[in-house]
Amino acid sequence: MSSANRTADGCRECDRITIRHHPLWPELRLYFRLEIYDRDGGHKHPRYRIEVRDLPPELAGIAIGIYADCVACGRMIHPIRERKGAGMYYAPTCPLDVDVGCARGKAARAEYVTMREDLDAR
Repeated sequence: MSSANRTADGCRECDRITIRHHPLWPELRLYFRLEIYDRDGGHKHPRYRIEVRDLPPELAGIAIGIYADCVACGRMIHPIRERKGAGMYYAPTCPLDVDVGCARGKAARAEYVTMREDLDAR
């Protein structure tokens, strides 16, 4: 969906398709892990990273190819990404080299909170 699509109340973010809308989400979520990342926020205000761990190779190949909307601008992105070196992680926004503003905004923060609540509920 593009940012031009809106719900009846005019909300742009409400109509975004996230990884949680994907048919494989019930299976994929089993491999998502919350990690506290306090390097830039300290112990009082840590950030959370969402790592994707121990995916079977066939599922990893599919996961990397999944598309979803950036929760901030609506651009189609790959929300499961390979980390330089090793591993995979979840990012609901455009890559930093595409648009750093997407990752720093309210929509990104809200999506991480929603994802944390979803993962904590397992």
